Amino acid sequence: MRRTLGAIADGLITSPAFRWAWAAPEKGDVKHKLLEIRPADAYNVADMMIGQYLLAQRLVDTGGTTPFAVDYASARWFDELHSFTWLRHFSAVQDEGSKKFAGTLAMDWVSRYGHFSKRVWDNKLTALRVLNWIKHFDQLCFGMNEARRANVLRSLVEQVQCLRVRINFEADPARRLLMRVALLGAAVAFQSSKEEIVRLLDRTILSLSRQIDDKGMHRSRNGEMQFLLLLEMIPVRHAVTPISPEGGKKFAAVLDKMHHSLALLMHTTGELSFFNNARAVPHEMLLAVQSRANNNLEIAGGEVNAGYGALLGAESKLIVDGGMELGGDFRADLFAGAASFEYSFRNDLIVSNCGPGPASLGEDAQLFRLPASHSTLEIEYRGAFPFKPEKLVRQHMAANRGIVPKIDLAEKSVDLTNKGYQRLAGISHVRSLNVLAREGDALLGQDVISCDMSHKHAPDEFLLRFHLGPGVQAVMDESANQIELKLRSGATWAFIWEGAQAMIEQSVRYSAHKGLEPIQQIVLSGGISAHQEVVWTFMPRS
Repeated sequence: MRRTLGAIADGLITSPAFRWAWAAPEKGDVKHKLLEIRPADAYNVADMMIGQYLLAQRLVDTGGTTPFAVDYASARWFDELHSFTWLRHFSAVQDEGSKKFAGTLAMDWVSRYGHFSKRVWDNKLTALRVLNWIKHFDQLCFGMNEARRANVLRSLVEQVQCLRVRINFEADPARRLLMRVALLGAAVAFQSSKEEIVRLLDRTILSLSRQIDDKGMHRSRNGEMQFLLLLEMIPVRHAVTPISPEGGKKFAAVLDKMHHSLALLMHTTGELSFFNNARAVPHEMLLAVQSRANNNLEIAGGEVNAGYGALLGAESKLIVDGGMELGGDFRADLFAGAASFEYSFRNDLIVSNCGPGPASLGEDAQLFRLPASHSTLEIEYRGAFPFKPEKLVRQHMAANRGIVPKIDLAEKSVDLTNKGYQRLAGISHVRSLNVLAREGDALLGQDVISCDMSHKHAPDEFLLRFHLGPGVQAVMDESANQIELKLRSGATWAFIWEGAQAMIEQSVRYSAHKGLEPIQQIVLSGGISAHQEVVWTFMPRS
């Protein structure tokens, strides 16, 4: 209801009939720059000047024409282009010709999109663009005469006013928080009154208290969103602290908890785990964010937070998802991945999930929300599958709403309960995982699957899927009744099992550089009975 009413109100306020009321806001000037914590690379500018734009890990060659006329790139490429995240690279160039190119792109954007456009002035895009323009306003306007600089500044002020008008109609809490951060950053940049800055800071801290749980996890449970919020809030926190030391201290306390929660979701490889719509984040960006933490990011053996569990071995890390839901406004990013896990060892990601489906797949992208795209239990039928994907995801959310992983640090174990199929098909699933540090951080798993055989939708078969990390090659060794795994680093591991039949199948995983990247998966399967146990182990070869 809130989303529907908000969309209607937003449509009215941004229509030509009402837009005149906010399209010409008060004047201002950027007098204070925000900190940039992301690395800059002058080679990216050189590539842009010949028409090659590497954005969202995709290279698009415009043939030397303006990138703002491109209509064949991906949605993520489009978003990164129009959010101006690439503007930071101009801070690394030295020659005047390269510096002035930023202004050429800025004037082209203003001439095309300087006034409201529904797609380009999307709330999230506008908030990120405002923050990036403020961080690099000098680069944006380098070499411009006063008239051109005034045009760019007028567009920036209008975008800030757009955020002010639309923020109360934005239903998505994370996007609303980004808008508040952008408004706070703009108030500092325009040197608004201390009273106004403190008021906006208090509103931002209040929003954080509603969206961040006690241990610092964003309630969407999306690790990528956690990263993005930190990335944009760190510079603003640095800017407001001298103005309001007390408010800055409260702001910093929340961010420190968020850093720690983000660390829980990071593997030994430095990668972000793929749960609940989280996509790949460049390693250097994660390091840039986490290097700003004021507290210790180490996890002492293991930890449970917001439905996730992390367990450390000697050189490994196990991350699991209990499937918890943290409120109705935060469901959009939740996947049906209860009792799924990922496992990394040193520089190798051994077991993973598939991640989200790219928007280019259309409606098929929603299939990546299903259990089959996770390293967990799936059920199958000989005939037609009796549930629509939407119902399956919805029931997993409802059934696992309060499920929390249980960690035993002494035993180096974690227990998970998956009730997602209980009401739908009479299936209950309990998974126990042990990290065996003395055996080289072998991972021992036990899946107990019970079924009410009288249920009208009792399945015919169970499938336990283990999606392997990028570069992991699996080969069946029937003579030894095991699967040999060749890891990307060159190390050799083995997978052994009891209580099911094993197959090696193809799968895909979202890659930061390649989109959907082909990977392999191990599938353990068997006929459904009232009670069955499957035991399996990932172990290093001596």
